[in-house]
Amino acid sequence: MFCTTAQAEPASIDDVRQYDIAAGQLDQALNQFATTAGVLLSVDAQLTTGKSTQGLHGQFNIPGALQRLLAGSGLQAVNSGNAWSLQLAPDSATLQLDATLIGARSIGENPWGPVDGIVATRSATGSKTDSALVEVPQTINVVTADEIKARGAQSVTQALRYTPGITGGGFSDRVKIFDEPTSRGISPVPLYLDGLHLPYGGGSTGGALQIEPYSLERIEVLKGPASVLYGQNQPGGIVNMVSKRPTLEPIHEVALKAGSYDQMGVGVDVGGPLDEQGTLLYRLTGLVNDSNSSIDYAQQKRQFLAPSLTWLPNEDTSLTLFAQYQRDDAVPEAQGLPALGTVFNNPNGKISRDLFLGEPGVNDYKRNQYALGYELSHRLNDVWTLKQNARYAVVDDHYTAPLHGYRFVNNPVTGANDKRYMTRYGVDWSQTNKVFGVDNIAQAEFDSGPLKHTLITGLDYYRFNSKFKGLYDYNPPIIDIFNPVHGQPLNFGNLYRWDNTITQTGLYMQDQIKLDQWVLVLGGRYDWTEVDNKEPVSGAHSNVRDSAFTGRAGLVYLFDNGLAPFISYAESFQPVSGRDASGKPFEATTGKQYEIGLKFQPPGQQSFVQLSVYQLDQENMLTTDLDNPGFNGQTGAVRSTGIELEGKASLNKSLDIIAAVSRNDIEYTKDNDGRQGNHLAGSSPLTASAWVNYTFLGETPLAGFGAGLGVRYVRSSPGTEYPGTATAPSFDVPSFTVYDARLSYDLGQSPLGLKGVKVDMNVENLDDKKYVANCTSNWDCYYGDGRTMTTSLTYNW
Repeated sequence: MFCTTAQAEPASIDDVRQYDIAAGQLDQALNQFATTAGVLLSVDAQLTTGKSTQGLHGQFNIPGALQRLLAGSGLQAVNSGNAWSLQLAPDSATLQLDATLIGARSIGENPWGPVDGIVATRSATGSKTDSALVEVPQTINVVTADEIKARGAQSVTQALRYTPGITGGGFSDRVKIFDEPTSRGISPVPLYLDGLHLPYGGGSTGGALQIEPYSLERIEVLKGPASVLYGQNQPGGIVNMVSKRPTLEPIHEVALKAGSYDQMGVGVDVGGPLDEQGTLLYRLTGLVNDSNSSIDYAQQKRQFLAPSLTWLPNEDTSLTLFAQYQRDDAVPEAQGLPALGTVFNNPNGKISRDLFLGEPGVNDYKRNQYALGYELSHRLNDVWTLKQNARYAVVDDHYTAPLHGYRFVNNPVTGANDKRYMTRYGVDWSQTNKVFGVDNIAQAEFDSGPLKHTLITGLDYYRFNSKFKGLYDYNPPIIDIFNPVHGQPLNFGNLYRWDNTITQTGLYMQDQIKLDQWVLVLGGRYDWTEVDNKEPVSGAHSNVRDSAFTGRAGLVYLFDNGLAPFISYAESFQPVSGRDASGKPFEATTGKQYEIGLKFQPPGQQSFVQLSVYQLDQENMLTTDLDNPGFNGQTGAVRSTGIELEGKASLNKSLDIIAAVSRNDIEYTKDNDGRQGNHLAGSSPLTASAWVNYTFLGETPLAGFGAGLGVRYVRSSPGTEYPGTATAPSFDVPSFTVYDARLSYDLGQSPLGLKGVKVDMNVENLDDKKYVANCTSNWDCYYGDGRTMTTSLTYNW
């Protein structure tokens, strides 16, 4: 038996204090807790021998703090007057598991796992360590699986619609076969899955994995440059998706789905322990979905399967193996349309939102994507933990379609230029992209005098190969966009190929230093990159080697009332292929961001608010070399400045609220193509959104019934970024407001008492508003989706 003595000022049982106790041996953590809390804690050493704890970070009262510290130990705390003691929990014979192990469900939030509700408080994306969101001096937005389900999001792009500073619209939203969100005005945002980069083919040519949202526990957006932790990237930020992993708690779910445009689907999510000792855990997530589209002839089909297995040989070691397979078969339609007929009135009226510009029987998209990898974690001692995360991923896709052209032609019947007929061009693109990534981390948690350190040293490697074959028909049949006649043949030729390989090796270090209520984050990274580009048809070949150093620094102060002001600076780099007029290889584009902000996590409440102000600069961008026509130079630059506000709260078990506002100003500060001083096309200066969901609980006839309402506002955005001309004037896309809604019924809480059965109905664009979501030129305008309803029946047991 040992007793910890209270050295701090004694606390009452309900007093809330800030705790910062690292994961490790339980007895040591309890000693530190008692000292901070100012309580007398009696502990039988036989009960705690060999047991560990997930640690304690944040503000808690005494019962809440002890519950977190003892999670997974089979112990519970008992209060007797002014003293506390430990005893075996009533269910101590059941399986227990160290909550710090990746993939394990536990009391308390695991940053690599699920979130209970819509409010996340911890993340690993911004630090690669288990960190409280308030302690990361950079904006991080988290969309949880519960929020994805509540809003009925069918893609990652849709899941991010209520996230400030993230905008969609445009080609990727309308064609729906990949995700390309924009962050702080810069696109595309790189996509990561469980901390490793995903293959990306480059814009509209395809070649990207599209991650099924049903397979995710959370989606996290790290705003601003992220090269110190993740290597080469554009400076707007990254989106990191966290996969579902094996859990100690058994999971059994079947979800049936139906909706507008003949949508039908079924999802299955099962998992839990495979043995009585809890050393083997499994998870199997699968989905089949089939849907038509609001656009004539367009449709999508998907089959998805993701098995994973976790082995826990002891409390210090965790190994998770995972795989993923997804097949998509679609008839796509990008539907890029002229501004004359969408934004402006065409002499023939407005173009139909259902218009199919392609050719039935020609438009086709097929994608097979695979991923295989593992996550390994081993704690050497109380200080050092070693981690390795590796994945190999392949995407093989084929996209065929006639796409819109860039001019009107004379009516072939009347000979008049009546703005009815448009040119098109045909594409037949096939692409195979492969990526291998491995991230090795050594993490140390130690004290140096009054300073507490969480230090990581990492070495990562990334290799991406992209093989592309493109055939084109530059003169396919024209089309009447007001009365289309389909069935016209295309003749593909004009072969173009590439075989590009990017490799990156990075060495990085980061230290999170805590002194009382101060948190200082310092990080640095050095990268060696090689970009090898081949064009087999022409024989062109370039090989560029580069290296870069990037840094990061931030400071946070944690007030006792939950306020956490911060300031930070971060850098990024991204290699650029090609050479200038003198034959010199292009240098990497660079980015830097200054950000100040305020985060607020009220003690004892399930809510999180963050406000940030930033200035982001990207330099060394390609622009025309005025002294050497036909060549590019690297004198281009853009600046993005703005302010973002986000709040999420579960005010009680019945009411969830999400609100976000983003003000962004992004313009070309240097450019030789006439864009200097102009704003980037398709980038709205102001977006706002709000979502409210209420569920009836308790003894009422409406128990289990819920309703939600959301609103999304986008202010007028530039439709083109080049100077206007008589034939192609500059213009703005009108502002729009869209409403979304939800109805739900938990039959387990209803008078029917059907435990585990829940019905959800989500409606996107409730009033079926016809609006233009985005334009990037006079010929690239995209409608937003009309009213779309999705209903799901979920059974959990």
